[in-house]
Amino acid sequence: MGHESKLAKVLTRSSSIKPDAGFAARALALDILQDVEEKSLYANLATPDYLTRSDLVTRDRAFVTELVYGTLRRRIFYDAIIESASSRPVNHIDLKVLHILRITAHQLLTLNTPAHAAVDSAVRLAIRKGVGSASGFVNAISRRISERKIDSWIEVLSRGRKELELLSVTYSHPEWIVAAYLQRLGNIDEVRAELEANNINPSINAVIYPGATWSDSSVEQSKSAHWSADCRIFAGNPEEIPEIRNLTAGIQDEGSYLIAQAFASIPTSSRGPWVDLCAGPGGKAAVISRIAQTSGYEFLAIDRSEHRAKLVTRVTKKVVVADGSKPPLPSQSVGKILVDAPCSGLGALRRRPDARYRKSPQDIEALVTVQRALLAAAIQLLEVGGILGYVTCSPIFAETRANTDWMLANFSQMELVDARQYFPVEMNLDESHDVQLWPSKHGTDAMYLALFRKIGD
Repeated sequence: MGHESKLAKVLTRSSSIKPDAGFAARALALDILQDVEEKSLYANLATPDYLTRSDLVTRDRAFVTELVYGTLRRRIFYDAIIESASSRPVNHIDLKVLHILRITAHQLLTLNTPAHAAVDSAVRLAIRKGVGSASGFVNAISRRISERKIDSWIEVLSRGRKELELLSVTYSHPEWIVAAYLQRLGNIDEVRAELEANNINPSINAVIYPGATWSDSSVEQSKSAHWSADCRIFAGNPEEIPEIRNLTAGIQDEGSYLIAQAFASIPTSSRGPWVDLCAGPGGKAAVISRIAQTSGYEFLAIDRSEHRAKLVTRVTKKVVVADGSKPPLPSQSVGKILVDAPCSGLGALRRRPDARYRKSPQDIEALVTVQRALLAAAIQLLEVGGILGYVTCSPIFAETRANTDWMLANFSQMELVDARQYFPVEMNLDESHDVQLWPSKHGTDAMYLALFRKIGD
């Protein structure tokens, strides 16, 4: 099967959403998309908030989520189709009208909504949402979109585009991100697989914290995750899971859990406390603090944000609000320190589809400066023999291996430890001491981990 046909198969993958879900759901999805773009809200935060304040039934709530996330995930693709169908750049189209057309394209091309239903709802949305003067335009463009299936549209969009640009359009990732993936992976087929994986809804993964066990009922209502028996995949509302309610488990990507476990597992000759230098919102801190306690070590969580620090207090009590680059701790006093650094978050595009449109190469440069300041501060805190873990939720070279190389080049007292030995051997990690996880290869977010040991002053 050709790449275009394979993409079409992925985009039209069966959905539990029924095409006759209510008009109110479409209207709410439009409001969310409008505010995400105009007010710079985050879709993964705005969508649950809007749904909580709505009176939609469960089916329509699911439809709203699918419309918002699906439209955002494939926005570049849909915009290219809208430009082709309308013969005008999308930045010349009223934003609300554009959102209506994006929603309609998602219904027609991905959810397989009947054309008459999708086009009719598009026109009604235009009228109800104050852009009735554009209803004729919406009707015409929606009908033109409906005249082709995905394979045909991909063929149209392929004309005259070079490979990276075509990948950018068909998989809806800015071209600079596609180029960054190619820099890390070095293989265009692997790049394509990861871009595709970023556009598939992730499962709800929950982690049982060390010292607790899953109840029989929770096991019966879930299925095993990919790599760890501590991780389970759930359907439905995660707040209904008993272990989530009693704080013995948390919603956490399996990759994040594996990294926290790897960091906690590596032996250290130091007896100093373990520190999570950028602990909010607390997922890794929940795992590491419990392992530290059972291993006889003190644990301290630090975060510069008072709000994020407050979230961490749900899972561990010793939390300090402070700038991690200027931590309030004595030099050479820490046995283990985790730098889960602020980063682009481009490793979690499955969960945060709008993040791909918010970041630029210039943002990465600024983040690298912050990451290196945190790493330098962490080195000063470590005792000789202590362990430093550097983590980002990113596949970008500048935020991952480039910082590891920088550490080794500038701090001779630090040596790189082979982190692969603390992960399941079945994961078939790359031949490198550091670890990069990938959605397509491992079913996790694209998390990165490098482990270092301090061997001298």
